Amino acid sequence: MTGIICAMESELQAVLEHMIEEKTRQVGQVRIHYGMLDGKKAAACLSGVGKVNAAMATTILCQDPEIERIVNVGVAGGLKEEQSVGDLVISDEVAQADFDTSPIDGEAGIGLVFKVDEGLVEKACLAAHSLNIPYRIGGVATQDLFMSREEDYKKLLGRFPESACSEMEGGAVAQVATAFNKPFLVLRTLSDVAVHNDNPLEFSEFAKMASRQAANVIRAFCALI
Repeated sequence: MTGIICAMESELQAVLEHMIEEKTRQVGQVRIHYGMLDGKKAAACLSGVGKVNAAMATTILCQDPEIERIVNVGVAGGLKEEQSVGDLVISDEVAQADFDTSPIDGEAGIGLVFKVDEGLVEKACLAAHSLNIPYRIGGVATQDLFMSREEDYKKLLGRFPESACSEMEGGAVAQVATAFNKPFLVLRTLSDVAVHNDNPLEFSEFAKMASRQAANVIRAFCALI
């Protein structure tokens, strides 16, 4: 069974539109929806924004012995010139970019990096290709920070120059899933690109498009599992 963690309510609802729902389970503030997605067992829930919320949702899903893998979907800010709003980033590694014990550990104390299961990456690429969605395989950098200042971007890219996008949940999902020995994947649709002066969609309208796209990718991905 695939455990799906959505960062926004609109994304969860878009996934549930494709799911034949069989039951729900409430654990604390997290409601898990169980059912069939394109003929495959799935469980979907809303995490909310930030690493603590994401870690809580991931821990709850990972404690279910039927959950075999974790997929986290949401939006992110792109970090590369060639990217466009609406592009998909498929993670090959995920970093807790704001983890920093360098005063006592030196360079080794900057960031925690988690590798993504190669088989899940391959299936996500096939899913995106089948839907003609532009995508890039790359690193996802997670911070409890909504980046809005130039110095934020310079600091992040100085430490993690290969990062394709920045967001606020994936690193926590990756760390918890790894602790439970569950393969994981982080998928992010770009809401903006840091190096572009103009980003054509307003977030309210973009969120609707991103939610539909995420749901379609997840559905195509589950069909390949």
